[in-house]
Amino acid sequence: MTVPGMTNHFPTKAVLLEAVLRERDVDAGAHLAERTGADLLRGVLEIVTRDEADHNLTQLFAVLSAEATMTEHPAHEYFTQRYELVIDTVRRGFSEAAEAGELREGIAPDAAAQYLVALSDGLQLQRLYRVGEHSQAHLMRGFLEGLLR
Repeated sequence: MTVPGMTNHFPTKAVLLEAVLRERDVDAGAHLAERTGADLLRGVLEIVTRDEADHNLTQLFAVLSAEATMTEHPAHEYFTQRYELVIDTVRRGFSEAAEAGELREGIAPDAAAQYLVALSDGLQLQRLYRVGEHSQAHLMRGFLEGLLR
């Protein structure tokens, strides 16, 4: 594709980078589409494991998501909707796990979903700084397994 062709489809750098992230989201959604309960939650860990291998994409996500916290940023709405979708998907996994008796007593699916997503974001940043000796997926797996029966 030529530079004029790129700028026709993606008028700004932010729009191009958002398109790259949207494509990653489509792949993640397809990976989780048929999964439910604890299997869905373990599927999230599989996505984290896959994404850990791509430092550049992880860095792109971290930078763009931080910039997009400003409401006037072109990707602000994308990230708002993405976080709502991710938390809703993870919440569904925890709710289904609870219904199947796979979630420990006293664990609120809403809170667990936010914890898991927040843990993912924080560990992603630590990995970008090369802090800690354990992988993001390993630590998230330990957290998740502590919530499941």
